[in-house]
Amino acid sequence: MFNFDLKTAAIYQALIWERLLGFRYDKVLKNIFKILFLFSFFLFIYDLFSDNLSHQVFSFSFGLAILSFTLFLVFWLKGLFFISRLKNPKLKISIEDVLAGSQKYNIAEFLTFEAAKSVEAAINFAKRKKLPVNSTCLFYGLLKNNPTFSFVFSRLLLDIDEIKKIISQALNEVNEAGPRSAEDFQATILEALKIAREKNHSRISVGDILTSLSGQEPVFKNILIEHELKKEDIENLTWWQESLEKEIEENSKFWEWKNLIKKGSLAKSWASGYTITLDRFSIDLSEVVRKQGFQEVIGHQKEMEAIERILARREINNVLLIGEPGTGRKSIVHGLAIKSALGQSLPELNYKRMVALDIPILLAKAEGKDEAEEILTKIFQEVVLAGNVILVINDFHNFVVTNDQPGAIDLSGIITSYLPLPQFQFIGITNFAGLHKEIERKPALLDFFEKVEVPEISERETLLFLERLALLHENKYKKFISYPALREIISLSKRYLPALPFPKKAAGILDEAMVYLSSTKDKILLPEHIAKIISSKTEIPMGKIEAKEKEILLNLENLIHQMIINQEEAVKEISSALRRARADVTVRKGPMGTFLFLGPTGVGKTETSKALAKVYFGSEERMIRLDMSEFQQVSDIPRLIGSPGEEGLLTTQIMERPFSLILLDEIEKAHKNILNLFLQVLDEGRLTDGLGRKIDFKNSIIIATSNAGYQIILDALHENKIMAEIKNKLIDFLFEKGIFRPEFINRFDAVVVFRALTKENLLDIAELMLQKIKKNLKDKDIDFVITESLKEKIAELGYDPIFGARKMKRAIQDNIENVLASALLSGELKRGGRVEINPDGFKIIVNS
Repeated sequence: MFNFDLKTAAIYQALIWERLLGFRYDKVLKNIFKILFLFSFFLFIYDLFSDNLSHQVFSFSFGLAILSFTLFLVFWLKGLFFISRLKNPKLKISIEDVLAGSQKYNIAEFLTFEAAKSVEAAINFAKRKKLPVNSTCLFYGLLKNNPTFSFVFSRLLLDIDEIKKIISQALNEVNEAGPRSAEDFQATILEALKIAREKNHSRISVGDILTSLSGQEPVFKNILIEHELKKEDIENLTWWQESLEKEIEENSKFWEWKNLIKKGSLAKSWASGYTITLDRFSIDLSEVVRKQGFQEVIGHQKEMEAIERILARREINNVLLIGEPGTGRKSIVHGLAIKSALGQSLPELNYKRMVALDIPILLAKAEGKDEAEEILTKIFQEVVLAGNVILVINDFHNFVVTNDQPGAIDLSGIITSYLPLPQFQFIGITNFAGLHKEIERKPALLDFFEKVEVPEISERETLLFLERLALLHENKYKKFISYPALREIISLSKRYLPALPFPKKAAGILDEAMVYLSSTKDKILLPEHIAKIISSKTEIPMGKIEAKEKEILLNLENLIHQMIINQEEAVKEISSALRRARADVTVRKGPMGTFLFLGPTGVGKTETSKALAKVYFGSEERMIRLDMSEFQQVSDIPRLIGSPGEEGLLTTQIMERPFSLILLDEIEKAHKNILNLFLQVLDEGRLTDGLGRKIDFKNSIIIATSNAGYQIILDALHENKIMAEIKNKLIDFLFEKGIFRPEFINRFDAVVVFRALTKENLLDIAELMLQKIKKNLKDKDIDFVITESLKEKIAELGYDPIFGARKMKRAIQDNIENVLASALLSGELKRGGRVEINPDGFKIIVNS
């Protein structure tokens, strides 16, 4: 049974007292008397030092100052009492306990004052309209009593006044079935209770109720669907609003420790040693975060806790922070500086200075390598003697190099003397390439460190990061940033910029978008602005990207057949599999599409891949082709995925061009261990390269080709067997001979068998190739006549039972292109001419 009674809840007393004693006006009156006090006080000071001192004016200003200050204090204390005592009555149990047995407890007890006010408004409205209190009534009461929700709806580009009209209209319409029941009100409150628990709220806030309504209330749901919004969007925006309100409230409490420490402390650093040399070549990060207001770091909480535990040890208390630039490595260090400055870290770290040593500046000011080493030695000694410093060096790998480079130094010999000391707490920031290329080459140095890897933050955390940046950009550019634009940044940058980590790529796109927006007359940053920026960065046409992709997928067979002859079953199977994959019919983690092409040489496997790259990705240049016969040894793996001294032929190209088709030619010739590498790529769409980087294949289509068992196809076609039988027989052969394992074959979306070419197919292929020559000559104003006898001759010369149509291109080069080239160069064939080639001897016939 649902237990909800507002009138018996303690919070209801606050509603009554607010009406009786006028608490709602306290804030306004407090501000009025505050201004009056300041005015009268300055008037009093002016009179006090004025030459024309009037006793009457002096007495009046002094009395007014005392009276206004007294009234200011009265209303301030009255408001403080209302907030601390009436608005927040003490709870005897937690929300967790209520969810465990909601029938036992009155859920109304767990409403905030604002939420209770909205529920009361909904109940009163329903009584006036003689309706049950349903979720629509609750939505009406929520919007009526919470004008701050204009923040949420304006960010969504929704008109809150228009929504109020829609709700009123819906409530006034009573259909034949009568008004809707109140069951959805109960469901809304219970869902809001769960949302409050997930947010670690002690009470149900108006934001929790609004989020719940977005999934329960039919009018609200329809509005969101119409504008392509979801419940998650409302949840994100209410969190944004609540976090801003919380920040404003915390900053207003000037007497709290967090606000007092921003002003700095007196004599705390006097208890530690001096670091005169260190201070010349460093940045005090503790001072930086203090000036920035101790702004909370988003994400990486586990990594921060791991670093705290390592630094607090007595032995091996040095951290090697490993991650790609843009993942938030420096933010983690700033987060540690904040916790230390506020005394919220471990006792061994509290109130210590986090100091970043700027070695490039040190090297620039030192007159030579010897002097630089002397300064470093002195700095490390100061850190040990001070006892309150945690030293940080960014790009640590640059300063342990063995070969002499400009702006570099090998400090490993100096620092290894200090790393074992418990008083020397050190954080080295590096990336995976630096770790493998430089630091791992010095095992003695690496032994003094505990490694902490830094992954990119989640999409949810990136959104919180963008919401914080959005306010800064709005202040700077005087433009409004819509929530759908922020959501689009995350969606498109995740798909089209996988090589860059969050939050770096998202922050970069927002920055570029605001620069672009400032050059236009537009006042609001919209999703189409984001699409334009990412399109210019990736050279992938976006516009209405989803609509364009849908059109291609629906017409894929026709588009491919414009470039490919025959292979009806193959093209149909590819198109169907790709449509299934892109429509997300099933949960998918891997690439956009994965196919294994089986068939004899020269039947169009590679040409189909080229056609698919051109149709789907816009150009054949978007195809990454690897001859897998070059990877027959285990030692070839580093060439494929890279190593500290070598770029990977596959991984580097996919990082640079993630939106591509990958063609793995003659896959059966690759070593078995290399095939095993592709299991993870085909299944999960990712691979760790030789430098420890996560390479994303989710925006690619992977096609592997093989002519293994081609004789089975040829024999089966002679026997007039259907393609399904041929395919099963061929796969059984591949398993029997151990060419491919079942787990490898099963990773592909489709195994596609290509037929051998018929005479009619060869004529069509000859036509297709000759048409390309005709098109090129037309650009020179020359008409090339293609005769049926010429096509037959080319088909005859270009066909080989073993190599299919592969020789046809060579036949055209030798017999057609060479003859035409000679005629053009000799002047025999000129602009405006008409040319025909006699297949007997391949002599040209030129007509003016």
